[in-house]
Amino acid sequence: MIIIALISPTGGAGRTSLAIATASNLSQLGRKVTLIQADPINNLELQLGHSQVSTDGLGTTLLQRENKEAPLQPTNRGFKILPFGQVNSTQQVALDQILLEQTHPLIDFFRQPCFQDNSIVIVDLPRWPSPWCEKIMALSDLNLVTLLPDSTSLLGIDSLLPHLLKSRGTSYFLMNRFDCEKVLHLDLWTLCKIKLNHRLLPFYLHEDQAMPESIAAGVALQEYAPSSQLVEDHQKLCNWIDSEIK
Repeated sequence: MIIIALISPTGGAGRTSLAIATASNLSQLGRKVTLIQADPINNLELQLGHSQVSTDGLGTTLLQRENKEAPLQPTNRGFKILPFGQVNSTQQVALDQILLEQTHPLIDFFRQPCFQDNSIVIVDLPRWPSPWCEKIMALSDLNLVTLLPDSTSLLGIDSLLPHLLKSRGTSYFLMNRFDCEKVLHLDLWTLCKIKLNHRLLPFYLHEDQAMPESIAAGVALQEYAPSSQLVEDHQKLCNWIDSEIK
């Protein structure tokens, strides 16, 4: 099992849509993929076009503390998902306490038979900092940090970097929603390159209005806008991931 963590120092960086695209493309490359949402916002299923979210998921499974098998769901895009599940604010606090106080809640979770094969598990994490981020980063093989071309993302790198260095896996940064015709975006790219060096991937994901439109329509971007530059970007990223984890 290979765990890929999707992280961001800011909100609204497009982690969930990127996680879905990555899971879909890796599945098309012949990989067995499970996509887990570890974010209480729990919008994974809605972005996949579902009319409502599931009651059970990662959060509810951990709260039960009975080693209950994860309720994985198949999708029509070639991969399985585990949503976060519906939890209230009190339960969210209890989950954070479980993650902070117990040593191995997620280690035990990933020991389930459904994860013990030659598969890829992509974890869509909440915005850093979060107990979910720290615990998953202690187990992950690859951390992919999604940045936006704005000053907030740039400032957030410094607080995140020390924790990435302690992570079990290697870490890389990816610029999302990038417009090469905007001077500000180009300037921020240069600053990130100076700060991150080889950890900043040498390609970026273009800004494309087709992405939010495809999410609103509940259709995969590849189907909604097959000629989109962003579709090509996602394929390039997944080819890189596929070669990185071999």
